[in-house]
Amino acid sequence: MKKNNAIVIIVLVSLLLPITSACINVKTSNDRIDSNDFKVVGYYSGDLFNEPVEKIQTEKLTHIMYSFVIPKTDGTLHELKNPEQLKELVEKAHKDGTKVFISLGGWSYEGNMLEPVFKELASTDVKREIFIENVCAMVDEYNLDGVELDWEHPNKGTADIYEKLVIELSDALNLKGKELTAALNGSWYEDWAAEDTSVITERCLERFSFINVMAYDMNNADHSPIWFFENSISYWLNRGLPHEKIIMGIPLYAKPSWKQYRHLVAENPEYAFTDYAPTTPLESYYNGINTLREKTVIALNRAGGLMLFDVNEDTNDQYSIVSMIHDMLKRTEKLTKEELGNYVTVVIDNRELVFNEEEGYGVPYIDNRGRLMVPIRKSLEAIGAEVSYDSKKQIITAKKSDEVINVPVGKKYMEVNGQNVKLDTSSVVNDNRTYIPVRAVFNALGYEVQWHDNSNTAILIK
Repeated sequence: MKKNNAIVIIVLVSLLLPITSACINVKTSNDRIDSNDFKVVGYYSGDLFNEPVEKIQTEKLTHIMYSFVIPKTDGTLHELKNPEQLKELVEKAHKDGTKVFISLGGWSYEGNMLEPVFKELASTDVKREIFIENVCAMVDEYNLDGVELDWEHPNKGTADIYEKLVIELSDALNLKGKELTAALNGSWYEDWAAEDTSVITERCLERFSFINVMAYDMNNADHSPIWFFENSISYWLNRGLPHEKIIMGIPLYAKPSWKQYRHLVAENPEYAFTDYAPTTPLESYYNGINTLREKTVIALNRAGGLMLFDVNEDTNDQYSIVSMIHDMLKRTEKLTKEELGNYVTVVIDNRELVFNEEEGYGVPYIDNRGRLMVPIRKSLEAIGAEVSYDSKKQIITAKKSDEVINVPVGKKYMEVNGQNVKLDTSSVVNDNRTYIPVRAVFNALGYEVQWHDNSNTAILIK
């Protein structure tokens, strides 16, 4: 979306408009969520970017994938260009309780595709053994916690040797108490995937501690849309993978410009909140903080975590994506799954409006007609409206520009510039705080209301 004046209300609930089964994804278990179970994985591309290790927010991550360690066709590994950097990263991360893996492979190296390299090194028992010995030696040398296999990508002709490599590497790492993961593609469809994804066997999936799903790098304008993110979760769930093993990838770069998120924000802070920037010479399509918050909501309810490619491209200020995810986890860590399904967050003028119970302003909730009710004063004052309450007549008055709205408490109507407007949900007072139906009142103030049922998001656009 190219507009900067959107008001977004992100609702971590399955209720806003009249409820249908198609838009319900409410958790019913009363088990409390352990935030440690939700993985936040950041790729750190040491050789590609200029972000020092000291700036990486390791305390807000559960895992770091040091990328990339490059294999050779004979099973040996290219030497690291900066081995001290990896040592520094491991030391910093371990102090914060964060695991560090090396990511083996990637798409290319020095302009050459790596798929043929993997095909060759995995082709014989001898080469696989050499490769695994070298990988395990590196794990020991740098005190690593595990390894990610990033073979992009196996196909029908190499699926058998891919499986052999996975099983043999997994066995070797298990002996050391280390983990094996894989970077795998997402899917356009819930029940079907392209060859490079569908050839991953069940025996392979059993050996991975989790998978990092690369749900990005589609077409420019559809670089990483939410529907692809969702379908990718569904595909791997339908493959029988437990949700906690599905870590969903989010990009911190744009296409076709390849500009980094941090650089876009440096050009214009408003770019942090949109998914498009009119950059030159090429435009930038990406995921801004509001879209990534939607993806965080989806992952909290359906997957086992998020993977950022990569953390080098994040900011270290109020626009940080890592910090946004961390804050969401902290605010929801004590909620039951059912409570999480009914938790509401609000973003107004592209900035989140946080409702904390301890502040005393009230918190949004859903009424018995499935309407989102928001605390009137904080919500309307956030958009510049003047709010007053006549306690004797029990009438709320909101004034903004030339608009005057009177909302009688408990009545199914309101008065807009002297004209009565019917409501199907009345305003109410709960715990000494007045709540209003968000759609009706904000429509009256000139806002268009859209609803994204996949992420339970209401979007209000002036």
